Amino acid sequence: MINGVILQKLQSLEQALAELRSLGPVSTADLATDWRTHRAVERNLQLLVEVVMDICQRIISLSAQSPAATGRQAIERCMQLGVLSDAAAYRQMAQFRNFIVHWYEQIHTTILVDMLNRHLVDFDRFRDEILVYVRQDDDHSA
Repeated sequence: MINGVILQKLQSLEQALAELRSLGPVSTADLATDWRTHRAVERNLQLLVEVVMDICQRIISLSAQSPAATGRQAIERCMQLGVLSDAAAYRQMAQFRNFIVHWYEQIHTTILVDMLNRHLVDFDRFRDEILVYVRQDDDHSA
């Protein structure tokens, strides 16, 4: 059975993805002129990356390993465990999270638009890889 924490996090991921996709294609002009959309995009993208990092930390914990010191390390460790493919997109997620959290006053709309319009599929890929892993883990436990 899929871990309850992981399931809850995956549901949060799905909700944020649905909210972002409901916006349709967004331009830099859209974000520059509509602060509500700008904040919604910004917040949901941050939430998505936080969910990725939380799931990675949970998998590390379930593997009886000590927690990773950073989100990026958690992602790297899941790659080493074979949970995630060695994808540059996952490393970029951690970079993006740090950027959005630490440089929040200067977030360029072009970065948000690129993430929204081109990189949501990276979160789909993450979800799919996690689901494959937890199902394999269930098969080995049975």
